[in-house]
Amino acid sequence: MSGVISLANLVTNTPSDPTVSTAQVSGAAPALDGEQRPRLALPVLTRSESVTELAEPHQVSRKFLYQPADQGEQALEHVFQSPAPMDDDALFYLPVPRAWLRQVVLGRVLLGHRSFRGVIACFRDLLDQPIALGTVHTIVQEAVVEARRINATQDLSRVRSGSHDERFQGHQPVLVGIDLDSTDCYLLALEAHRDAETWAIHR
Repeated sequence: MSGVISLANLVTNTPSDPTVSTAQVSGAAPALDGEQRPRLALPVLTRSESVTELAEPHQVSRKFLYQPADQGEQALEHVFQSPAPMDDDALFYLPVPRAWLRQVVLGRVLLGHRSFRGVIACFRDLLDQPIALGTVHTIVQEAVVEARRINATQDLSRVRSGSHDERFQGHQPVLVGIDLDSTDCYLLALEAHRDAETWAIHR
């Protein structure tokens, strides 16, 4: 049904071929309206009737019938032709609230191990969005506070054996503890010192 409608619109809106003379489009052809023309073209397009037998009773030429039929065939080919893949086609559209930008900052810092200035470069080059160094710092510090609150609620009574080590954030030591059974990190403390007294507090 959609093909018939498309063909009707095409035949009605397509200007006449300037190469077709008045003699070729003779008889009743000029009087045919937009509904009659596709009705004559469809049998030619589907090859359900002879063009000669169809042209004679309607007093039109064979070429007059072939023209809209050819146009209809081109329209059908265009409809069913598979579109070529385009690398620039949008796969989906993503809303970008402030919460999502906050996730991007934390993802770049925690997953991508990027510096704060690296996050700024990412926003500038990939998102075309400026972000201040102070904003990145605030987002990370807020996440630290929330992480500490969650960590404080964890039950560590099942930790039987652990491995301890020290990492450094700049020049400041970070005390690290790993559960050997589950490999979960149960200690990650930024301290001013890494002496035995400081370690004893966390053990």
